[in-house]
Amino acid sequence: MVMEVIDLCHDEVLSLNQEYVAAIGNFDGIHQGHREVIRKAVKIAKEMNLKPSVMCFDIVPKQLINNIDNYYVLKSFEQKCQILKSLGVEVIFLIKFDDKLKNMSPDEFVKKMIIENNISYLVCGFDFSFGKNKEGNLNFLQKFNEFKTIILPRFDMNNDKVSSTLIHELLSYGDIERANALLVRPYSIIGEVVKGNQKGKPMGFPTANTLPSVNYRIPQSGVYATKVIVDGKEYQGMTNIGHNPTFNFSSNTSIETNIFDFDEDIYGKTIEVIFIKYLRRERIFESVTDLVQQLNEDKQCIIKYFKNN
Repeated sequence: MVMEVIDLCHDEVLSLNQEYVAAIGNFDGIHQGHREVIRKAVKIAKEMNLKPSVMCFDIVPKQLINNIDNYYVLKSFEQKCQILKSLGVEVIFLIKFDDKLKNMSPDEFVKKMIIENNISYLVCGFDFSFGKNKEGNLNFLQKFNEFKTIILPRFDMNNDKVSSTLIHELLSYGDIERANALLVRPYSIIGEVVKGNQKGKPMGFPTANTLPSVNYRIPQSGVYATKVIVDGKEYQGMTNIGHNPTFNFSSNTSIETNIFDFDEDIYGKTIEVIFIKYLRRERIFESVTDLVQQLNEDKQCIIKYFKNN
């Protein structure tokens, strides 16, 4: 199945010759709650012989974010596409986020984005809102006869509301296992391997320094058991997120991964670092010898973990 991406712009009317069922939302992370909404849309589409689709927003340009430093994502658009396809979605309506959309009234949003694009069924979560200042709500949507709105209830796990906000918080605390349970697919960062401080190789722990492809939420500093995808092949590894305090402290956060049983030059290649388990905080060591000893202990701990899980 080839998934189609249709770009939606407020000043353009598309000539679509079929009707759609659309799950609508930001779908940052596509967590357990998002998946319930998407599965419901796909189910209705099959029952009604309509096209299953997702309507979501393009990654917001930084100049439109009130607090640029606090705008992070859990998934790149490419990662979202991969997951949506696996859930049976055939079309993504990608809404361009600009000043016009930001200030669009709820009435105009519904007319231009939903009615004019042949959305027959709109599926959304219980807390979905839209339009200028989020003035559009679920009661507003249900006033329209041109399409039917299906609202899914709040989705909880262990008495917590499953939300992207909660996942962002868990990652910032280093609670990677709980975050992964909410996400279904373990949290990962995709990026290009670039030259780092090159301190690891002389110690016997060469690292791939990853430059994220988008503004990902970077998990809490520390050492993680990870899996790494290089050229389509999966390896085990350990990843340090932090500032290299034992050597020359850097204000920039680095993501450096020692890939086990791997010895190739991958500078310039794109890899995926998948975070599985949090081991320990980053700390300053009194000597390189102490650091190497700790890295060996970390590696053996990770190998044992993967062997038993």
